[in-house]
Amino acid sequence: MKSYFKYTDENKTECFFELDDEFYCERAIYKTENELINTYLTIEQEPYFLPEGSLKEGLEFMNSGSKEEFDILWKESMIESESDWDQLKIKYKIGEKVKTQILCFYPTGIISNFGEKFNAISDYKTCREKFGKERMYPNNEMELIISKFNDINKIVELTTNE
Repeated sequence: MKSYFKYTDENKTECFFELDDEFYCERAIYKTENELINTYLTIEQEPYFLPEGSLKEGLEFMNSGSKEEFDILWKESMIESESDWDQLKIKYKIGEKVKTQILCFYPTGIISNFGEKFNAISDYKTCREKFGKERMYPNNEMELIISKFNDINKIVELTTNE
């Protein structure tokens, strides 16, 4: 079951977190006076960013949030990317092979990029089985297959299977 928390940091940025059962952050939103960004969009200075590790120890410094509030902000943070997302889905097709470069590893999976504004996600275990543990490191390239376009998160889901 997901839980939702929020806090305001020292720069007056409002931070909203969606956490899994072990309090690892799966999605985050950062709201400043001028912008609303989320962790699934590639930003020039931050290719992919989520808090590392479990946030369990820091929950006492946060306020409870709600799924409804998080979902509203998430949708707002994606509005500017709708056109680019639609173009990406025209450019690539489900079943198409893409070369992707590993950015990082999270409990949700391997986050990678294939030269587009939007990132991709794939299952660590199946990638490790196909490519070997020694190839599971940041900046390594893998050829994977597009299995789904996740319209809510604007992320391309990749698989090792055809």
